[in-house]
Amino acid sequence: MKIDICFITSTPHLPSHASLGDRHLCLAHKVLDDKEYADYYSFIDVNPVSSSTKYVIMDNSAFEFEQQGRGVPIDKVLQAAKIVIPDELCAIDILFDGPGTVESVQRFLNYVDDKDAQLFASIRMMAIPQGKSEVEWLDCYEELVQMEGIDVIGFSKLSVPESFVGDHHTNGNCTRGRIKCLDFLVDHKMTPDVFGKETHLLGSDNLGLQELSYYYEKNYDFIRSNDTSMPFVYGYTGAKIKDNKVDEIIIDKLDFDWQLTPEEIETVDHNISAWRTLNVK
Repeated sequence: MKIDICFITSTPHLPSHASLGDRHLCLAHKVLDDKEYADYYSFIDVNPVSSSTKYVIMDNSAFEFEQQGRGVPIDKVLQAAKIVIPDELCAIDILFDGPGTVESVQRFLNYVDDKDAQLFASIRMMAIPQGKSEVEWLDCYEELVQMEGIDVIGFSKLSVPESFVGDHHTNGNCTRGRIKCLDFLVDHKMTPDVFGKETHLLGSDNLGLQELSYYYEKNYDFIRSNDTSMPFVYGYTGAKIKDNKVDEIIIDKLDFDWQLTPEEIETVDHNISAWRTLNVK
């Protein structure tokens, strides 16, 4: 098995470091706000700025707008998608709100289909279950994993640990929460592949490599991919991965304008190398 990695970096380092991932993940709000960023991902299979033909996922930026509870407004997500034409698009979820997310995802599918049926038919859709407790998250998951028009289930670095281990800020809780969640789904034969869906892990924490190592050891081959800014953000703050971990979690979100110094490049390169060479079978 192999879990594909999407590296998330600042705009100046898209060609040098985001390009090292197996896939790409771009953010709707950056596509709309940053021309250089948008140019890199726009029509990435033919764009001379990139020369990449890798699979592109567009996120709705809910993580970046955590305090507001949701990502970019529905019309703006569609606007960004028309610029990039991604292979896959994250339907709008509402952080920690299971019932609201089910309603929001269905509304999003209907909206995109109504406004641009050709685009809707050409791209795949990811739904991201939400909740504040195991019961709420699982109820949301069961609705979304069976929803027509959804191709991929995304496992949030916020709502999964919040629901399964009590909070998403503590060292290693993203890793612990997602392992507990996925173990439950495996034990109950409820993983996304059972319903014909693929699995994507949204983000990671300071134990992110240990999380992926666990899935390799358990042969959870239904997990398709994982996006992460961890090696980049931890790298420019001076935190170097050792024994597949960094001791302290960094909560600060990626500074998209960050220009790496030579010293920071060395640490970032070390961290990305650790992710790229992880126990790939």
